[in-house]
Amino acid sequence: MYSFHPVRALCAAALLLSGCSDSDNTFDPNPVVAPALTINTTASPEGMAGEMTRLVFRATLDLPNSSDTTILYDTAAGTATAGVDYLDTEGSVVIAAGQLAAEIEIEVLGDADEEPAETLVLNYRVDGGPTQAASNVLGYIANDDSACTAPYQKADPNRWRITEGDPLNYAHRGGVIDFPENTLYAYSEVAKLDEAIVLEMDVYQTLDNELVIIHDLDVDRTTNGTGLIADLTLAELRQLDAAYWFVPGVGTPRDRPEADYVFRGIATGDRPPPPGYTADDFRIPTLEEALARYPDRLINLELKPDLDGEGMYETQMAALLKAYGRFDDVIAASFVDEAANNFKAVAPCVHTSVPLGQGTFLVLASQGDLPLPPVPEHVAFQVPPDTSQIGQIDLLIQVVTEDFVQDAHNANLAVQVWTINSCEEMLAMIDLGVDAIMTDRPVLLQSLLDQPPAERSCSAD
Repeated sequence: MYSFHPVRALCAAALLLSGCSDSDNTFDPNPVVAPALTINTTASPEGMAGEMTRLVFRATLDLPNSSDTTILYDTAAGTATAGVDYLDTEGSVVIAAGQLAAEIEIEVLGDADEEPAETLVLNYRVDGGPTQAASNVLGYIANDDSACTAPYQKADPNRWRITEGDPLNYAHRGGVIDFPENTLYAYSEVAKLDEAIVLEMDVYQTLDNELVIIHDLDVDRTTNGTGLIADLTLAELRQLDAAYWFVPGVGTPRDRPEADYVFRGIATGDRPPPPGYTADDFRIPTLEEALARYPDRLINLELKPDLDGEGMYETQMAALLKAYGRFDDVIAASFVDEAANNFKAVAPCVHTSVPLGQGTFLVLASQGDLPLPPVPEHVAFQVPPDTSQIGQIDLLIQVVTEDFVQDAHNANLAVQVWTINSCEEMLAMIDLGVDAIMTDRPVLLQSLLDQPPAERSCSAD
């Protein structure tokens, strides 16, 4: 996890207020710590045949520079073809003195071909001043030509089943205890742990029908604001600090000293961001921002109820996934059977998990000696270890057992278990052969998975 560099933070604050100078309001030409430049992977829909769209790379500095920052760039082919899929480009862009970001746009040529996402390479270098950790980054031209209307056919083997090796590490909301939940910062940090980590996100619809990533019905628990998501516009939500109440290793307590809230104020510009990030990474993100930022990561999207009753929520979700070509590497999950069924009706090609009502029936059926009935429309159970975590069910039943895992696997369903936060319980789930562990502590889980299987221990937990 990032820890703040005191000299960097002090200089950043001074730069923002007075140019890091003792005598006047001009920038110090020799700052104590050089700004660092980052350009993130990005994706964009290709557009219709004959249409020209843009792949936008965001270049960011962690600290304002005392002079203009010039970034020189050029493109190279990855799997995409210059002149066919995109226009080969070279040029420069400037981040003005005192500013933190600029955009690099590459023109993309649309087509009507059904094909996987294609990549190009953006090579870049800084002309003096800031440092850079990398010299190139991938851009993904998403396939948006799939109709996604054919009846769903589950592949065999199911890609979410882990027939050999360890379960997937599902970072629940990006890691509720490890990172400020449901922020781009959290997802980017947890993605560094391992390529196979799954980014789990909750999606609500705003007053102005934008899809945003946040877990609760309201903003009260995690931000410096109040109110229901459904009563707030995207512009209003973007003014909030999504890391306001977060304390590393704890979550979102309200009773800690001010100094414990180490990310508070980054979103509002009162505190400098960690290297490679901007204030936007600590605000409530949109689903489209996440799809653009993480084109090569497995994603789990939790569908929420359509609160405005207009029935557009699931359709919007389906259209956005279609635009970014996200079908085989995404699971849309919901505890609400109506939302799950509505989504399946408009996006039959997208992987889904068994919703609560249907899942309860199947779990109860699995308690006996008979096998599970076929479940061809879904790829996974997302279940707790027992029913004590489900408020709608009064009866205490051990859900995840050796028999249940075997029954699910025989029905070609993955078993993804939530929410597992203790080391001992993680090891128990691994021993049962589950396919994924959803956790608020993905750092801890990854530390276990990185150990040789025969040597795994909770001694350091």
